[in-house]
Amino acid sequence: MPQPQFEVVPLGNQCYTINDNGRTVATISSQGFIDWLLHSPLQPGPLVTEIIKETHLCYTLGLKMQLNVLTPATNLTAFSYQLEEDNACVVLIGEGLSADGHFSSRTVATLAVNRTASGYYWQFATTISCVDGPATLHGIEYNNVYPRNTGCCMLYTPRKEYSCTLMTDSDGVIWRFPHQHMMHYSVKISQLEFATGTMAGFFGEPAPAGYPVVTVLDSDLPPDWAICDMYYDLHCMARISGTVQTGESWNFRYEIKYLDDVDASPLLLKSQPVRVTLDDWEIHDYPRLELGMNAFTRGVDIDRPDDASGFRQRPPQLVWDRAVGHRTRGALRITNTVAEETVWSAEPPTQIPPNTRLNITAKVKTDGVVGTGLFIRVRYHTFHWYPTPHIEWPLTLASPPVTGTTDGWVQVSVPELQVPSEEFDYLIWIDVILDGQGVAWLTDVDIDLQYDQLIPPSLEEGGQARKTTASALSRRLAGSGPVR
Repeated sequence: MPQPQFEVVPLGNQCYTINDNGRTVATISSQGFIDWLLHSPLQPGPLVTEIIKETHLCYTLGLKMQLNVLTPATNLTAFSYQLEEDNACVVLIGEGLSADGHFSSRTVATLAVNRTASGYYWQFATTISCVDGPATLHGIEYNNVYPRNTGCCMLYTPRKEYSCTLMTDSDGVIWRFPHQHMMHYSVKISQLEFATGTMAGFFGEPAPAGYPVVTVLDSDLPPDWAICDMYYDLHCMARISGTVQTGESWNFRYEIKYLDDVDASPLLLKSQPVRVTLDDWEIHDYPRLELGMNAFTRGVDIDRPDDASGFRQRPPQLVWDRAVGHRTRGALRITNTVAEETVWSAEPPTQIPPNTRLNITAKVKTDGVVGTGLFIRVRYHTFHWYPTPHIEWPLTLASPPVTGTTDGWVQVSVPELQVPSEEFDYLIWIDVILDGQGVAWLTDVDIDLQYDQLIPPSLEEGGQARKTTASALSRRLAGSGPVR
């Protein structure tokens, strides 16, 4: 099988692609994000000639990795690359500096092909240094890994490719953490011990691209991991706490690759779930919000894969009322003893597909509400890097507020949200708001999402804002050319 012939191609706006024999293996953003698109030289794939929007968080076509670090947070200040071994290996170098000037980072990421030439893999070497101490550190996060479709939760159900994260501890025990949204497993992970050679990665069925895993090859500090309960990213970490001085530095070497079914299946079979206790259930007893009709009779799952969002209670103001309901016994209740605005948001915010129409209706009941009243709000937003990183909120929609004391249940509707094809990377917050004094209930929330034309999201935008039609997107996804 022929060796890779890598080339690194600038695309403008400090973005690049890594190509191999007419296919794009990875893209590199100006912020230091690597989007690894192809895991094998045997895969077909397009030749990317333009990045319309840069990868950020869950908007990933392959596997997102970083050339900067998250803790201490460094911004990419310099990027360089070199080709080695007759273009069969490409080396990326990212230099970073924290905003306060206390810490610097240097990551060398090497892309190569395995011995059988059947798969690509990455080896990373990250050095974090204190350049202006004394400074305080509570943990180090030297990389953060997102798999494809990781953020496609409630409105995309079912879209994710992985259902759990596996971790091996220093005793060789393989622990299994389900992908759900509402219970953060950090406390349980902190009770485990990890060592050089331990692994963490994304598993579950189906996984047509294989199973991405991170293996710690060498670490100057005790290794550690964390899992985001909202988007399922894998935080590659190390344990340290306290004051550090100028000149101190820490080195981390690690490998990122894909496992096939043959290698992954035994790990899944040997894995054991992290114990979920009755206390865990009591603390995380939250009503769920999902596509379709929500009568608030079910809670979110914390011990198994769950794509639902949830409403975190905060009694006595925010209460899951299981004695009151419209058709069944279940409602959200907000009590304001004084005139104030109370916002109860469904977490996490959900990515919304392009070419869709979202309609939300609900039943509400109020008792002695004085003020603006009870209403549902949808906040439509996205992330942009230019001219500086920021969130844009182009549209906010709300149902008419309900006040006073209603005669039973009243139906309310949020104006329809229409998502065009070019807005492929938007999210929404769904908020229940009582602005004023009194008591209000909400139930029978119908989340209705209709597709105008099903086109999957692709890569993100960098620099110049460009509009594109649905037909143009279809052509891009089908062959070579610019992709998001």
